[in-house]
Amino acid sequence: MGVNDRLHRAHLRLLLLFTLIVMGGFAFPQVIWISHVGYTLIALLLTQAMEENNRGNSWTNRIYRILGLVAVVSLWLWLLTPLDLIYSGIPMALDWSILVGWSVIRLVKRLADEPRVSSSLLMGATAGYLHIGLAAGLVMSAVETIIPNSFEPLAMEQLSHESVLAAAKSFSTINYYAFVCLTTVGFGDITPMEPFARMLSVLVSIAGPLYLAVVMGVLIGRYASSLDRRERTSPDTEKGPY
Repeated sequence: MGVNDRLHRAHLRLLLLFTLIVMGGFAFPQVIWISHVGYTLIALLLTQAMEENNRGNSWTNRIYRILGLVAVVSLWLWLLTPLDLIYSGIPMALDWSILVGWSVIRLVKRLADEPRVSSSLLMGATAGYLHIGLAAGLVMSAVETIIPNSFEPLAMEQLSHESVLAAAKSFSTINYYAFVCLTTVGFGDITPMEPFARMLSVLVSIAGPLYLAVVMGVLIGRYASSLDRRERTSPDTEKGPY
C-alpha cells in the first residue's frame, strides 16, 4: 500500500470523525460552536479526501479546493452577519450545496473504481450520507434566516442587530428536522410553512434514499463481480459422469 493510499484512508476516517463531532455539537446547543468548527474541518478535509488522481483533471481539483475555501469563508461570514442582513445566507447555501453534492459524486465514483472495498471506504460512504443531512441543515438554517418562520414551530431569536451566531441554538432543531427528512421518518413535529421550505424538504427526502440506493447498488455489483471472478478462477469441484 502506497503512502497516498494510506493518507487517503486516513482522510476518510477523519471525515467520519469530524462529521460525528458536528452532530455531537448539535446535540448540546450550549456548545454549538463546536459544530461550526467541525463544518470548517469537513470542508477543508473534503477537498483533500475527494481529489481525483487523474492528472488531466487537475484544473477541476483546483476548482474543488477553491470551492472548499469559499464554503468556509461564506459559512463564517453568514454566522457573524447580523440577522437583519437576511440575504447573507444565500452564498453559504449555494457553496455548501455544490461542495457536498460534488463530493458525493466523487465518493460514489471512488467506490465504483476501487478494486477492493475497505473499511475506510465504507466510513467515507457513511460520512457522505451524513454530509447530505448536515448540508441540508445548513441550507435550511439559511432559509430560516432569509425567510423567517419557514419552519414552525421554532424558537429562532429575532435579534435583528445581533449576529446569526447569537441565534444559532435554534439550528440544532433545524438540523434535527433535516435528518428527519433525509431518513424519511416524518415525525411531524416540525412543519415547513413556505413553498421554498417545502420543496427543499422534498428534495432532501429524495436525496437520502437515492444515495443509499446508488451506494448499495455499487457495493452489491462489486460483490457479485467478485463472486463471478472467484468462480472463474477456482477449479471445478463437480465431477462428470465419466
